[in-house]
Amino acid sequence: MSWIHFYHMKYTVFFDLGNVLLFFDHHKMKQQVATCCNLSLEEISFLFQKYLDDYERGFITTQTLYSDLLELGGKPISFTDFTHALSNIFQPNLPVIAFLEKMKARGVKLFLLSNTCDAHFSFAQKHFAFLQLFDGFVLSYEVGARKPEKEIYQKALEIGNCSYKECFYIDDVPDFVQAARSLNIDSEIYLKPEILHHHLIQRGIL
Repeated sequence: MSWIHFYHMKYTVFFDLGNVLLFFDHHKMKQQVATCCNLSLEEISFLFQKYLDDYERGFITTQTLYSDLLELGGKPISFTDFTHALSNIFQPNLPVIAFLEKMKARGVKLFLLSNTCDAHFSFAQKHFAFLQLFDGFVLSYEVGARKPEKEIYQKALEIGNCSYKECFYIDDVPDFVQAARSLNIDSEIYLKPEILHHHLIQRGIL
């Protein structure tokens, strides 16, 4: 692809959420939920491994997870306290969020493409206003597929109303980037803000 073509292309940019826009701490989540539910860290780790796939596909809800852990732990806790323990694990990646604001000002279409669950995304929407910059969301628990499955990338192109030739995708997981590239989607691994900035400038997005 020529540099001239780069600079005249109208891009749709897809961002991963975790460890690209929001740093997260899975260990903190397990500790908080273990304490909240009166269960050991080992028990919580086992249960999360058991539930994760179905939970991030939307096959089970946060309410189901709450009910099951409440029964196992035998400790009366509110649903609000449970979801807070489950979700209060994020810190914003401010330099990358600043890129979002610049892209939005230039009319770039922005979409989120994330393996996530309803509790985490609801928490993020409530606490991080930058998500309002996005034109739409492609979320595993809503579309019933998880990265690196091709179905979620195909759904992203559908929701973004763009072809693979018109988009750019950034993710911190190499396997997820490779899966997108196998579908001819222009993708790069997120390493640090300076490198991402270079990729965006190279494509004429910034």
